[in-house]
Amino acid sequence: MKLTATVITCIFLASCASNSSPKEEVKTDSTKQEEKESVMSCYQYASKADTVILRLLHIKDNITGVLVYKLDGKDQNKGTIQGHMQDSLFVANYSFISEGQASERQVAFKLVNGTFVEGYGESVTENDRVRFKDLKTLNFDGIIKLSPVKCE
Repeated sequence: MKLTATVITCIFLASCASNSSPKEEVKTDSTKQEEKESVMSCYQYASKADTVILRLLHIKDNITGVLVYKLDGKDQNKGTIQGHMQDSLFVANYSFISEGQASERQVAFKLVNGTFVEGYGESVTENDRVRFKDLKTLNFDGIIKLSPVKCE
């Protein structure tokens, strides 16, 4: 009798253990799904005198990251960006500190063959924030073209 009870208990425990295994796999699949939706990518422009670094974290439709400008003859500025892609155009708010002063301005980069090209255009200031007057009129023929690099 004790042997029968022990065998039944072992079978019950084994079936419980096998039932918990698929739940763990689902959890793993969910984690993999989140990893697919969260991607880090890095870009850089470098010349003899200038460097621009862009590190992006894509979480679903939102993009956040860090943007650093080291331009010859100007103070370095470094800050955070938060924005989204509109077709091939990445538009973001750039919050940074330059010369000890906190500022915020809109930035735009057009994705062309895997490279981000910085856009320039007429700007307006509203509530201490600089933004482009019209995204449709931006110019993307500048020299700052950020190529993909390994994230460090």
